[in-house]
Amino acid sequence: MGYVRPFDEADIPSVTRLHQTVFDTAVRARAAGLDAYHAYFRDVFLNGPSQDPNLPSLVYEEDRRVVGFIGVIPRRLTMGPRQFQAAISSQFIVDPTCRIAFVAVTLAKAFLEGPQDISISDEANDTARRIWEGLGGATSLLHSLHWTRPLRPARYALSLMRGRSRLRVLAAAAGPLAPLIDAIAMRMPHSHLYQAKPGVSAVDDLTEQTVLACLPAFVGAGSLRVEYDEPTLRWVLDRAHRRRANDVFRAAVIRNHQRIIGWYLFHVDDSRTAHVLQIVADPAAIGDVLDHLFFQAAEQGAAAATGRLEPRFVQALSDKYCVLHRRGPWVLLHARRPELLRSFESGDAVFSRLDGEWSLGF
Repeated sequence: MGYVRPFDEADIPSVTRLHQTVFDTAVRARAAGLDAYHAYFRDVFLNGPSQDPNLPSLVYEEDRRVVGFIGVIPRRLTMGPRQFQAAISSQFIVDPTCRIAFVAVTLAKAFLEGPQDISISDEANDTARRIWEGLGGATSLLHSLHWTRPLRPARYALSLMRGRSRLRVLAAAAGPLAPLIDAIAMRMPHSHLYQAKPGVSAVDDLTEQTVLACLPAFVGAGSLRVEYDEPTLRWVLDRAHRRRANDVFRAAVIRNHQRIIGWYLFHVDDSRTAHVLQIVADPAAIGDVLDHLFFQAAEQGAAAATGRLEPRFVQALSDKYCVLHRRGPWVLLHARRPELLRSFESGDAVFSRLDGEWSLGF
């Protein structure tokens, strides 16, 4: 019989091998080197600035062998004057050769029964969703929605067609026309996708000091949000910059006559898609911040920008011709306090991809 216990440094080689097997990271592991792979688990799940001995990462050990792991990252949340303890789960892995369902449920149950007020997983697959809901958790359907804004519509449509085997020949035939169609869509003043140079300025100088000073003014006083200290936020921003070393990364502060009106972070991957990690803005200036984001993403060669829905911006995203859809991972919640779940259900929780699992990935 196996058992759940806290993760410690001696487990790193076993967890690394398990992670490489389950997530097929051999190519990335060879490129980074085994020492860097080991350092990842040490730096993120043992030595991170927000570590709490009461909220350790967990392993499942069976016959003196680690067959399961769930990373746990503590976060503080605030809602007005009230503070709550949150725990973010990441890298939930189980050895496929063991009693996979039993181990997965046992690990998840041990995590959800921890001392935290709310447990959050925001990159969960369908299997994790079934486990969480079976253990009394809930899915935040609103926060599981995504938006996409085409920037070069023809090139974006071709990228989708190339992903379907039956349409690849048609995509190849239509390829030469794409630059002309995109030029018309982006440069004609009456086009919905017209890209004009924004009237506000931006500098890639987003720092933890800027976020800590400005965020309270841009978020409703009663909204649920992550409460960072300076070392933790510096660590999160640094990991976001280094997470995808081959991507173009932007973390821009937007100003209107020297007044900060918001910021955004995105990275452009090999598919020429700009993945937005966070948008923060003065509610009265969200349109200007989005215009600048789309313009800069297009300048970096992106065919489309996409991100997870932040409910407070749904009207502005719709006004900018973004399409809402459900794809990719789920946002899962488990809370002992009903008001925390209600905050997510009502769209009053401010929780971006930067706050969740994305920056914690390998």
